[in-house]
Amino acid sequence: MRNTRRHPGGRYRRGFVSRLTYAFRERQIYLRSEGEVQFITLRPWVQVAVILAFTIGLFWVAYATVNVAFKDQVLALKERNQYRARLEYEDRIGEMRSTIDKLNRRLLLDQKAYLAKVDEVRIEHDRLVDRHQQLSEFFRQGWLPQPKGSTKQLKGSLTPQEVGPGVQTARRTVSPRASDKFTAEFTAPEQALQPLSELRSYMAQMETREAKLLDNVTEYVADRTTRLGKVYRSLGVNADKLAKSSKYKPEAVGGPFIAASATDLGSEVLAQSVSNLSGHLERWETLKFQTTRLPLVRPMDPKYKVSSWFGLRKDPFRKRPAMHSGVDFRGATGSPVHVTAPGTVAKAGWSGGYGKMVEVRHDGGVISRYAHLSIISVRTGQKVKSGDRIGKVGSTGRSTGPHLHYETRVGGRAIDPVRFWKARDVFQEITR
Repeated sequence: MRNTRRHPGGRYRRGFVSRLTYAFRERQIYLRSEGEVQFITLRPWVQVAVILAFTIGLFWVAYATVNVAFKDQVLALKERNQYRARLEYEDRIGEMRSTIDKLNRRLLLDQKAYLAKVDEVRIEHDRLVDRHQQLSEFFRQGWLPQPKGSTKQLKGSLTPQEVGPGVQTARRTVSPRASDKFTAEFTAPEQALQPLSELRSYMAQMETREAKLLDNVTEYVADRTTRLGKVYRSLGVNADKLAKSSKYKPEAVGGPFIAASATDLGSEVLAQSVSNLSGHLERWETLKFQTTRLPLVRPMDPKYKVSSWFGLRKDPFRKRPAMHSGVDFRGATGSPVHVTAPGTVAKAGWSGGYGKMVEVRHDGGVISRYAHLSIISVRTGQKVKSGDRIGKVGSTGRSTGPHLHYETRVGGRAIDPVRFWKARDVFQEITR
């Protein structure tokens, strides 16, 4: 048997379609005129079109009627809606303007604070320039003397044009404030960056000049150190070996070693310049200190005259030319004899033709000898300071009368003591 079950709503749909089809079934309109009968066939779609046209016309007539009857009310309603919308729009515009005003005031305050900070940094820059000028003047007057009447500016110092407006070299004045210069509100990023650009320019000039000043001082110290080395060589002393073996240490300083870096100084260029200067200064201070360790003074008071100089002379005993390896000072027996530099007593006693002799070892392989003494006041191994009394004049050993035979030796070779005395004046001039 065939399955005759159907969808539950099928009967309703068939009924609706049947009624709709029935309502718009094909109709015929009969017209009778003068005994003749004619008809017009109305198909379903024609009926539907007529009904739709009638419905649309009906709605249009109703809308026009309502529009004409309530025209004033509709216009008033539209005007009220437009007025309300305009008020809301104006309120929004007012709120936006208020917000913009607040932002502008805040930006203005931020601009003032920003320019105030720029002014603070600029004041610090002016102080740095002031300090730089003082250092330049210090080096010019105390370290780098110039010919009398010279107006040449120290290399590395700033000119008024390079320093920037408002900063003078003769007296300190503060440059114009950024807040006075930039009074208009910033409207573009470039305007806000202009104060910083100017400040960076001044700082860059300052950094360059500081580096040049440091390099100039380094060059000066290196030149002085070279001159010291030449004087040492004239005495037969190796300055390099002397600097390496020196026991020089600055007084009352200490702490862990932390090399100066670009972070500390704010610039790699300045860090390198300081490093170079530090190396030259260390060598300079060492060699300068060592000048105080050399026998640069006479062993007796200036009132005691020289009776025989260093060099070739006629031997007082054999009456033949002989080499005199020291300087003789005429003095009465018992006259005091002083050591000419700090050191350690290497010998203190009888030594052949020298008679009673004291030999003192100084830094750099330098030795001083004091011969023909009547009395020795020190002992072997004793540390002595410059000016300490080491004995008294006598006539012991190979001597014709009371006197002091004084020698200076470097590396075992006799050096004219006069060289050391003359070197003293040169050392004082270089290290002044």
